[in-house]
Amino acid sequence: MTFYGMDTEQVLGEADALELAARRLEEVMGGLQSSVQAVTWVGPDAEAFREQWDATHRQGECIVLPGLGERSRELRQHVEEQDRASSAEGGGWFEDAMDWLRDTGGDIVDGIREGIGWLGDRGADGTDWLGDRVSEGMEWLGDRFQDGRDLISTALDAVRDFEWPRFTEVVVDGAAGLLRGTGDVFEALTGIDLELADDGIGYADAPVAVTPEDSGLVPPGDLSQIIANTNQTYGPEETGEVSMSVVGNPPTGVIVNIPGTEQWWPMAGDNPLDLTGNAEQAGSDGWSAGSQATADAIAQLYRENPDLEGVPLMLNGHSQGGMIAASLAANPEFASQYHLTNVMTYGSPVDNYDVPAGVNQLNIQHGGDLVPRIDAEGSYLGPVVPGPHGIPLPVPIPNPGELLANQNIGSGSTTTVTLDSPSWNPLTNHGGAEYQNSVERQLQDPNSPLSQYSQDPSLLPFLTGDPDSVQHFISGVHREN
Repeated sequence: MTFYGMDTEQVLGEADALELAARRLEEVMGGLQSSVQAVTWVGPDAEAFREQWDATHRQGECIVLPGLGERSRELRQHVEEQDRASSAEGGGWFEDAMDWLRDTGGDIVDGIREGIGWLGDRGADGTDWLGDRVSEGMEWLGDRFQDGRDLISTALDAVRDFEWPRFTEVVVDGAAGLLRGTGDVFEALTGIDLELADDGIGYADAPVAVTPEDSGLVPPGDLSQIIANTNQTYGPEETGEVSMSVVGNPPTGVIVNIPGTEQWWPMAGDNPLDLTGNAEQAGSDGWSAGSQATADAIAQLYRENPDLEGVPLMLNGHSQGGMIAASLAANPEFASQYHLTNVMTYGSPVDNYDVPAGVNQLNIQHGGDLVPRIDAEGSYLGPVVPGPHGIPLPVPIPNPGELLANQNIGSGSTTTVTLDSPSWNPLTNHGGAEYQNSVERQLQDPNSPLSQYSQDPSLLPFLTGDPDSVQHFISGVHREN
């Protein structure tokens, strides 16, 4: 029998190739779609990429894949027609089909191959672009994670460094605020400023050299004589003065003597050593016009005597004067200007002040003197407990570092010596003269705590019994409010 028409096996092979290409293309597009959806990525770039990919994906699903399937079915249909017509003679129609297959089928297959290649290239480009965006996103997330760690670390440091307010500071600040508020109301009603608890700014007169005969100041031969000079600085008129003794020629030490409270009314006047100054020293600031004025007096003495630079400095004070001495020592700005080595207080509540590095501080108190204890031994206000009628009450929490005697406190050293009370009367026990007498009696016993303390090498630059090797100065202290 003579053969006319197409080679049906060859055409079926082309149909199978078209169907296989369609399945492969569908798998490639499905894999790319899964990759795009699996990436966690937000932002304008992500939206633009997804829109571009969706358009490409729709074109492949709606045009390319159906076209391949249609061409495969059309070829199979021609094969069926060829088989039915194979028994008949002629074959012009079959020759036309073969011509179409050669002209069109090959172009379709080439187009499919090119389309698959194009999709592969776009998929590779998209994968690279996605990889870059994901890398940038991970880097951004890493930076934000580190920022979060830094923030948490800072917050933890702040919590760790937080200190509860001290009990005395809260009470004193509240009382001072009440006085100021009362004064403001009175001024608003009457136009008169009572200057209640108005501490203002402290300043000092230029130091004036004085003789022992005129001033009553003595050579600081021991601790009791240093106290005697502080007591003498009160003066009969109590107008507000500090005294300073330059020991040695050339100088070996400078002693500053600061008296206690001289004025006891709440109206703040020229003399900063008053009730307002007491409140400011015991409050949260721990600083007063008296501290500022004393610092000014010391600064002027050092400016007028350049040979004092680097000479050891000792601050000594009674009651409020001891608080001023401790506050100066605890003030980094002040302490950095001088070679401060020693602080001595007597009858002073100074547990609210930290002892700085390199400073040897001696705190003397009578057992029956209540004043050194009004600072509640530096106790802090911590958690609250239910009080009467459910009202919460603060629980004082002692600061362990400030309750130790003869131990290192912070980076400095403090020694607290409690002496027997000379009287049952707390006012007598607080008197400067009584402290002088008690210390003098202690020093007569070589085994007493103060006698042992007097052997400390840090005290030697300040002690001398030679009147000719000491020069005394007096400086008036004032407040401007």
